[in-house]
Amino acid sequence: LLFSILCYAFLLMLIFSHIASSNFIVKSLPGFGHLPFTLETGYVGVGEREEVQLFYYFVESHRSPMNDPLLLWLVGGPGCSGLSGFLYENGPLMFNYDKVNGTIPELRLNPNSWSKVLNILYVDAPIGTGFSYSKTQQGYYTNDKQTVEHIYDFLQKWLVDHPKFQSNPTYIGGGSYSGLLVPPLAQKLYEGYKAGYFPLLNFKGCVLASPSLDTYLDFNARVQFAQQRNLISNELYESVKANCNGDYININPNNTKCMSDYEVYSEKDKYALGDMWANDPNVRKNLNVREGTIGVFRRCNVTDAFIDAYTKNVPSVVEYLQNLTNTNLRSLIYIGDLDMDVPYLSTHSIIKSQNMKLSSSWRAWFIGGEVAGYTEEYERNEYHLTYVTVKGGSHVVQYQKPREAYEMISRWFSYYDI
Repeated sequence: LLFSILCYAFLLMLIFSHIASSNFIVKSLPGFGHLPFTLETGYVGVGEREEVQLFYYFVESHRSPMNDPLLLWLVGGPGCSGLSGFLYENGPLMFNYDKVNGTIPELRLNPNSWSKVLNILYVDAPIGTGFSYSKTQQGYYTNDKQTVEHIYDFLQKWLVDHPKFQSNPTYIGGGSYSGLLVPPLAQKLYEGYKAGYFPLLNFKGCVLASPSLDTYLDFNARVQFAQQRNLISNELYESVKANCNGDYININPNNTKCMSDYEVYSEKDKYALGDMWANDPNVRKNLNVREGTIGVFRRCNVTDAFIDAYTKNVPSVVEYLQNLTNTNLRSLIYIGDLDMDVPYLSTHSIIKSQNMKLSSSWRAWFIGGEVAGYTEEYERNEYHLTYVTVKGGSHVVQYQKPREAYEMISRWFSYYDI
């Protein structure tokens, strides 16, 4: 068996020796200047003929790159760039909102960057996101399942090109829509890890931030959430529940009572500075973006061309989550208690449906003596899951509650109680 694995690994090394990847150390960035941390950008070719070129940002841990965990972080959408995670969520830089004057946006160090304790790898996926591009027009047509395959291929090849990180504890994570991608990707990585596939990454688990886990359950939970938060009246809630029969997705257009009752509230954040910054020619030059590969950069690609080319074919990952409970991995699922895009009601109900044992009961967690949210823990055999709510957080907790998010993940990655 060992001989077979070694032969297989050697064969893959030969196959991967021609990988069309590139990497570049970014020394400085417009709006900030010389970088006091290590930032690498580059492309990795994926797909049968590597026609899809996925762009990435890699930030080395400020503490101990060779020992700290490696986190592959996906942003939601679908169609939102890894740059959004890098500048708005958990990366080492953030915009200085006090100095916006119409010129190149100014950046400053993020005091709550997860890169203080983690190596973080951001990728522009699916294709058509951020600076990623395809060499062929057909390559832009993709879907959830193929995106999982592309990201798996990406991570394998990236680790071959960065062998010094193969032994680091490796986690995959992401928020919002990427909650439909992370669990199947985790299952695929775990199966490859147990089979001894090369490279032998040290896969440990997942981090899911306000994740969409089941589009039907998530959407339907919004109405109940709105009623609980007094965003709609009790009378309207009872009316819409009765008239729509509890189904707020498949609404019959002829059901005029349901149509007139139905209301939903959604909060949108402003991200205009990201587009302005990334479309600056000097920014692209410093990031080593290949000239002529994309036109206008969009933090989140919501163009008709992208929407028409992308097929959403993973509506639920409940089964994948159940499969993970049969592994020795660990998972962190956290959510803002004010999130209405993915209400905690649906997330919590899915977790409780997974036939796990409650190992730590519902309790408050604290920062500086103040309640930061609530948490509980589950386990099944060797699998362990931590569920956390963040007080006052909405859909992008790490943007709206950065200190709480940093304290939470730094404790969890260190195996401390949250």
